[in-house]
Amino acid sequence: MKILLLPLFRMPSGHHKAAEAIVGHLSTMEAEIEVKTIDCLSHFHSGLEAVISNAYLKWISRKPALYSKFYHTFMYSYGTRSASPSRFSLCFWDNYLAWRLEKLMEEEQPDFVICTHCYPSKLLNQLKAKGKVNAPVINVYTDFFMNDVWGKEHIDFHFVPHQQAKEQLIKAYSLKKEQIFVTGIPVHPFFQKASRPESEGYVLIAGGNSGLGNLTALIDQLSKAELRYRYKVLCGHNQKLYKQIRSLNHEKLDAIAYTSCRKQMNRYYEEACAIITKPGGVTITEVLEKSLPVFILDTLPGQEEINRQYLGEQHLIYTLDLQQPVEQQILDVISNEVEMNKWRKRLACYQLEKDAEIKNSLLAVFKSKEPSYAPSLKKSASNPYPG
Repeated sequence: MKILLLPLFRMPSGHHKAAEAIVGHLSTMEAEIEVKTIDCLSHFHSGLEAVISNAYLKWISRKPALYSKFYHTFMYSYGTRSASPSRFSLCFWDNYLAWRLEKLMEEEQPDFVICTHCYPSKLLNQLKAKGKVNAPVINVYTDFFMNDVWGKEHIDFHFVPHQQAKEQLIKAYSLKKEQIFVTGIPVHPFFQKASRPESEGYVLIAGGNSGLGNLTALIDQLSKAELRYRYKVLCGHNQKLYKQIRSLNHEKLDAIAYTSCRKQMNRYYEEACAIITKPGGVTITEVLEKSLPVFILDTLPGQEEINRQYLGEQHLIYTLDLQQPVEQQILDVISNEVEMNKWRKRLACYQLEKDAEIKNSLLAVFKSKEPSYAPSLKKSASNPYPG
């Protein structure tokens, strides 16, 4: 069985992490599965990817309010529950990339296609409506909402973050409940199941990779305070931030360089007592899987604003105010056993919304759409995931 995974960009993102999580789950199946991941934009036009990714980073850092308005105008029907076709169109590029994607499907002949980004999903939705693509397509949503760009009507299966999203797809797009699986946002199986240490732990700070947000102001405040906790800052590829923290020579502020090792990241999560981060869908889901209290320092415009609203409504996150001592705000929450018990109950309710795990949902999809695969799914392969 051949599965084609379609993120959009090569640059690190939640869409890529979700694709890696899907590969991780597929690799645990007792089946002969060939998985191929193709970053659509870089595969079809690498020059265009560089232009778009650079423009996006500059836009959200220099004109965040303008990007937020654009996102809510063209990519998301804020607060509505009615069907809303995508108003986001690149005209010529839509047609060109749809044509390239059609040719890719003809070349690869996948048995299933999994989209972890809304744009390939949109193009496949159009191609399937015209009868130009027959392979079953699965949308795997990577935020706590579904924007208008995602293809909906002609996509075969949907892995959604919560029950509210499932109800929205049924009501707005007349999809059958059998097409929709409440799996939560996918995280790699490596990060599942928390096993918290008995020690007090440190506070983890994430979100430094892009160099955006209020991390500089946060570090400045912490460096001047008498700290109870140790703080580990995940700097990613942000060398400027890494050097800034190292130059402080502060005994309770540690700069952590980029790591691609999941074992190491899992250790960071499990040794921490709390995390300060941005409301990215995959990162938040990872840390909630580890039962780690989440404190939001800053929010990027667009997707993260909507994620933050949902998480706030569910009372799963806490918001920090940089005008007040940050460590005291964290202490007021995590040292309050009554508050922590309430948070754990809310987290348990959110986790109970899932009606299926990612792996079981994939198995159900494979068996329901193509019965001839069912026997092979029960056989053990010597190399279940090539590569």
